[in-house]
Amino acid sequence: MDLKRLRILQTLARHGTVAAAAESLHLTPSAVSQQLAVLAKEAGVPLLERHGRGVRLTGAARVLLTHADAIGVQLERARADLAAHAHGGVGEARVGGFPTALASLVAPAVAHVRDTHPGWRFAIVEKETEDAIPLLVAGELDLAVVMNSPQVPAADHPTLVLHPLLSEPVHMALPAGHPLADLAELDLAAHLVDEEWVLTAEGTACHALAAQACGQAGFQPRVRHHVTDFGAMYALVAAGLGVAMMPHMSLASAPPGVAVRPLRAPAPRRHLFAAVRRGSAATPLLNALRDRADGLAESVRRRPLPPADPGLALSPSGVPGYRDAID
Repeated sequence: MDLKRLRILQTLARHGTVAAAAESLHLTPSAVSQQLAVLAKEAGVPLLERHGRGVRLTGAARVLLTHADAIGVQLERARADLAAHAHGGVGEARVGGFPTALASLVAPAVAHVRDTHPGWRFAIVEKETEDAIPLLVAGELDLAVVMNSPQVPAADHPTLVLHPLLSEPVHMALPAGHPLADLAELDLAAHLVDEEWVLTAEGTACHALAAQACGQAGFQPRVRHHVTDFGAMYALVAAGLGVAMMPHMSLASAPPGVAVRPLRAPAPRRHLFAAVRRGSAATPLLNALRDRADGLAESVRRRPLPPADPGLALSPSGVPGYRDAID
């Protein structure tokens, strides 16, 4: 139903006659009658009935009038929201990302946008890069934070665009009592060929990153354990069950018993992007993600690695991967 015709019906109810309503609206009586006839057809019920030499509202018309004000108010709200959306003040976004990206990038960025743009609403879901890309293409996500991997589309992808966010170093996590923990930096080919590794499952972006780095160094890692959760990976490393290649953003969850050492240049890096569908408008979230990523990059430059755990050392046997706590 057209709001203008509802306004005509309201005017007729206030003035009582078609002629008076027409005069108030600066229309002809014939035009008023025609518009009300169309409204009756849209509503599917008679709105006027003969009453003497004039007309009066039917019961159905009075029922419709009880909703007219609410309809008008809601339509005005919709217009205001659309105007705000056009200027970035109102919106809704479904956001995906892998756990470290959600913790370090998405959560702070969404919190910031909710403060600066309270008209925005978000739905956040944990998705690894290999799962997020097809969901984004299908329209089930509006933005996804992804990392460099074989699944990430090229720059000329017909439907997706990648906005660079952050390039972070990856480091080696070792048991704190491991002999290699005494070195200032590690070389993949010189130091890690014979180690047992903890990696994420094949097909994941992190597995691809580690496998590519080792391949470029001339070897394939001896993968003993496949674990997806970084916390569990660190736990296995702390237990002396292997070494792991870990992104810088994960270091906050490294427990005691883990020594983190940088890799010798040229070291592999994890590149993070905000992926959106091509043609979508810029949003406050994308800007907030960029600002947050800039802050993280600066913190990496200022403090590349946390201090080593001083409380653990090699066991008397000196066997790599085993250690005893020092009293």
